Amino acid sequence: MSESQVTVQCPCGRIIKDPSEYKLLYLKKEQNEIDILCPNDTCYLRELGFVKFRVDKNGEIKLEKASFYPPFVTWNVARMGREKATKILRDHLKWIYSKGIDWEKIKADLKKKEQSE
Repeated sequence: MSESQVTVQCPCGRIIKDPSEYKLLYLKKEQNEIDILCPNDTCYLRELGFVKFRVDKNGEIKLEKASFYPPFVTWNVARMGREKATKILRDHLKWIYSKGIDWEKIKADLKKKEQSE
């Protein structure tokens, strides 16, 4: 199998071999959204996707939606086919949600924001 078939690639050319390579940015705090960024600092797309969550009455974080944006998905579908690209990108999103995001840090940040209001 060639490298292009087992890795995803940003349209900027950056190969992403492992989901831990994405940069995660919790900038849209009011919207409870985490941006998934390309690891290439000079990428013209920059944002490849997002994770949106909500906080329930008990203070628990619940996933609302995790998705990659169409240009990133389309690029990879064209490179490796819909089935394979969809599976790999879905696995990347699962890893980002379950292991990549420091939910304890976000909960602490949310508590701090709540106390200051």
